[in-house]
Amino acid sequence: MALRTSLRSRPAWLSTLSPIVVVLFIAGFVLYYRFEWPSLATDPAFFQHTGWYVLQGGVPYIDVWDVNPPVPFAITAVLAALSGGDMLVLYGLSSALTSLVAAASVVLVAWIAYLVTDEHTPAVAAGLTMLVVPELYILPLQGVRAQFYALFFGIASFAFVLRDRPFLAGAVAALSAGSWQSGAVFAFLIVGMAYQRRGRNGALSAVAGGGVVTGIVVLVFAAAGALVPMVVQTVLAPLVAGSPHSWAEHIYTILLVFGYGSVLLPVAFYGWAHAAVRDPRVRWWVPAGGAILAFQVLYIDMDGSTDALLWLSFVALGVAITVERVIAWRTTRTEMDRADHDATRTARRRWIVVAVIGVLILSGLAWNIGSPAPKSTLQTMEQEATPEGSVPITPDDADVPSMQTIYWEQLKPDTCHYRLSWNEVRWISMTDDRLDAQTCDGWPDRS
Repeated sequence: MALRTSLRSRPAWLSTLSPIVVVLFIAGFVLYYRFEWPSLATDPAFFQHTGWYVLQGGVPYIDVWDVNPPVPFAITAVLAALSGGDMLVLYGLSSALTSLVAAASVVLVAWIAYLVTDEHTPAVAAGLTMLVVPELYILPLQGVRAQFYALFFGIASFAFVLRDRPFLAGAVAALSAGSWQSGAVFAFLIVGMAYQRRGRNGALSAVAGGGVVTGIVVLVFAAAGALVPMVVQTVLAPLVAGSPHSWAEHIYTILLVFGYGSVLLPVAFYGWAHAAVRDPRVRWWVPAGGAILAFQVLYIDMDGSTDALLWLSFVALGVAITVERVIAWRTTRTEMDRADHDATRTARRRWIVVAVIGVLILSGLAWNIGSPAPKSTLQTMEQEATPEGSVPITPDDADVPSMQTIYWEQLKPDTCHYRLSWNEVRWISMTDDRLDAQTCDGWPDRS
């Protein structure tokens, strides 16, 4: 009886959205483990191996060169400890946790939309909009990727600040920035939102929460002698050797990522514009976050579908605001009916939204199968656009095994340059570093 009462008391938006999320993630799980398991992509292999390597005495940014902040390495180190050193178990744990994080992010975005609009239908629309990009529920099955954790922590920080918990909001926003650099957007927005809701004390509390998490990370890496290389690799290297793609190529990639779901982008833009013009004192952070992250995907970093996930959350919130306005507009054009008719009409609207965006979700799967992969497309563009000799080395020049071999055979590479992303290769070329350097303990000496 208690369970039945609890189920009945669930919000309407959650009752509508949760079965859809569960079905999509389970379907993705079944298909992936039927046809792909245990194939392992390079990025998850790198993050999970680094977590295992930490337990063997490896130090990120000294024994391992990488541009990503340290939180994903801490997560995979914990998972490696739980796996008992079994890399297949580590792979399974990483896939399960990342899938759970991605699914929770969808629900959190819907909850934020509900808190913002106080309407169930916009909340459902926001959650479903997240699902028009199939990689959100497909790629987590491959294991840990930094962007999924940046998304989860960032959206969770919004939930805390909107529930007037600024200290926790600041701490969790710092975890987002510590997962992926673009997560810093949430930290800035959280401080402004805390000030808006609770004044100067709220803003200071949010800063204090973020400062505690940042301070712990700084102390840990300072004690390990890795603070300078961490700053060099996670801050300076992306600025110096970041993605060379043009904004036109990034727009093309965004369209590849969204597929047929691109029709929701102007819907979201309208929602941002309405929030900026009609309700800037309360909802300013929605268009602000959307604009900042639009700059990220257009000019800074858009190497694949996961790089658009943070922006996708603001697209979803923009769609929610637009749906709210459409409902309000239609309400003003009809006479007030009885309460039961209102409830029926509300449910009908919710299912219309589910049907419309549901078609985009299903078509997104077909698009995902039939369209070229965004990351490989950008890599091809990059190779064609790079004049011969402008980057004197390539990842193939390094005498290191593949990331998959390093992972499954639990190798401890003799060089710190073994992931060898294009960012890393450009950095090595620009700084006269060596592919066979044993440690990456600071700014490379120029020859």
